[in-house]
Amino acid sequence: MKQIQKINQLETLSYFGVDTISQITDLEGNNLYKNITRWVKQGRLMQLKKGLYTTNRYYNQLTTKNSYLEFISNKLRYPSYLSLEYVLTKNQVLTESVFVYTSISQKTTRSYTNNFGTFTYRTISNALFTGFTIIQKEGFAIAIATKAKALFDYLYLKLYREALITQQMLVELRLNLDEFTAADIQNFSNFCGLSGIKKYKKLPKLLFANHDN
Repeated sequence: MKQIQKINQLETLSYFGVDTISQITDLEGNNLYKNITRWVKQGRLMQLKKGLYTTNRYYNQLTTKNSYLEFISNKLRYPSYLSLEYVLTKNQVLTESVFVYTSISQKTTRSYTNNFGTFTYRTISNALFTGFTIIQKEGFAIAIATKAKALFDYLYLKLYREALITQQMLVELRLNLDEFTAADIQNFSNFCGLSGIKKYKKLPKLLFANHDN
């Protein structure tokens, strides 16, 4: 069987690594990497990051590509979950559009840019690696923060180096908190308490001082 026919067997996979390509083609070493480089240039394979790929045909047949990219954001750096600006924009908490897939990871800070977009990852302590759910969209399982956790992650990282957090600092962030319910606020407060840091424990009262819900 020709190598390109073997590659066609990968068209049902959402993503795969070099080992999978090697198993399918029986190629190894330099031969393997030369062929992968050629297939990427030809557009048969699409590189998600170094060592991770999908096929052009698989991607192009998707009816909802954004669900796939949200799913892939979890895989580029694992474990991770979508959060921060991306989730806050989806929930209209941030008014400016964000075109980057922003995530929280237990690994070091990293960013990947490919033909699909930019995927950034920020680090948080293991104790705070929580507050996300696994949702099903278009057949993909996606780890994504709740609205309250995305807000906590955003403020936690943005204000981490500030010795004191003031109400004016929060006002200047121009956050839209109109859709935060009492349950959302309690959820946010729980994460602030979980941080174990005094300035964050005071954050809920500062942030929601004039909130009606």
